[in-house]
Amino acid sequence: MSLTGSILLPSQEALLNRLQHISLYGQQLIVLTGEDGAGKTTLVTALLTELEAFSSALVICPKHCDSAEIRRKILVQLLAEPVFDDELPLPEAMLRASSTLASASCIVLDDAHYIPLEIWAECIVLSQMSFAGKTVSVTMTSPVSFLNDVLQQLPIDQRQLLLPLDIEPIDHTEREGLYYMLLSRSEAQPFTPRDIVKDRLEAQNGTPKEVVALLELALNGGAEEPIVKSTTKRLVMGAFILLATTLLAWFFIDDEPSLAEQQSTVVFAAEAVSSSPFLAAYGKQLLAGHFAAEPMALQQVEAEISQKTVITAADEPLLVVAVKSEYQRLMNVVPEKTVDIIAEIIEPLAVTNVEAFSAKPNETLIHVNNKEIIAKAVQKPTKGYTLQLASVQRFDSLVRMLESVKQEKGVKVARYKSRWVVLMGEFDSAKQAREQSLKLTANSIISAPWIRKWQD
Repeated sequence: MSLTGSILLPSQEALLNRLQHISLYGQQLIVLTGEDGAGKTTLVTALLTELEAFSSALVICPKHCDSAEIRRKILVQLLAEPVFDDELPLPEAMLRASSTLASASCIVLDDAHYIPLEIWAECIVLSQMSFAGKTVSVTMTSPVSFLNDVLQQLPIDQRQLLLPLDIEPIDHTEREGLYYMLLSRSEAQPFTPRDIVKDRLEAQNGTPKEVVALLELALNGGAEEPIVKSTTKRLVMGAFILLATTLLAWFFIDDEPSLAEQQSTVVFAAEAVSSSPFLAAYGKQLLAGHFAAEPMALQQVEAEISQKTVITAADEPLLVVAVKSEYQRLMNVVPEKTVDIIAEIIEPLAVTNVEAFSAKPNETLIHVNNKEIIAKAVQKPTKGYTLQLASVQRFDSLVRMLESVKQEKGVKVARYKSRWVVLMGEFDSAKQAREQSLKLTANSIISAPWIRKWQD
């Protein structure tokens, strides 16, 4: 057992050996998953200690970080000369500096769920590359839920490029062994019966963090007192709310009889009688113009809807633009000169197909709360490259994204399962797409787009 393995549990040491073997001989992006406090950071730190012959880079990803910051933190640890361009993708930057790389490199990104998906894509490509015989191993840590979200966005043939390794909960024997090992190192002797410790360890979910918290509770003593105070405080607050509710209910119930008496004492001098035929004829004459104009207004609205709603039919239906709630509202309103039409985009029958529609000026204008979205169904190209600007699930996020790029040309929106994917441009080569990407990031506030093939 190595020096690093001596402080690890048996299950953790077995997982560490597997991580070390995959880092040496595998060509997949390793993603270590587990609950909070399961020991992900401990394992990846031990992995770097074991791989002493590797040129390693450990990055603890902060919240709200951009791609350039992560690239900087990786390259400054791997390259002997800190002269590089952090705006270039990681594979391209390391390819340019391949002469200064060590024979084997290991990159570890802890808390990788905080970094942009652009870095995830670059690390997937990086794990498949070899620089003149020099290998690069990439390991990440993230929650299981985030990894599942990433896998859903990848094509099926690319999901095998990621190797998820989940940290299983430690059993009761390891929990008890860890507790007493840490207790012996603390050189303290708290008066806690062994049966109570055993029962509390059995009630845990099986993470080392819970064992450490239980030991701190036993060493510090009196840590349970704030919990009792908090429970008492909740009971007092509940009693106060119940009393206040009772008083308010009694007040309103007491007021209802007097209100009923006031209402019952109201006596009308006379009732309205509309038996005069003159009044009926006069009212009919006044409203004749309204009833004559309403069908004409409805016909005008239907004509505008038919002109503004464009459906392009291909081999199968890609997009359906329907008018529902706003049309029902117009049926009961006096004709107006201007009517805003609310469009609802309904998901197609074949949800596995990708729906693509482009945003072009002066075509199919649809108003959504005074915000303009222009949509027309188009065929998805099969060759060349495009730029992926965003991938969102909410429709209002799609609206905000389209507003930020409304000055750009060639913007398209694709529907993939439950997500909206915003694309821009059709390029014959990756070089043209990269040049357009640099121009776009220089002229707008959005992050660097993802260069993708249409066939993917």
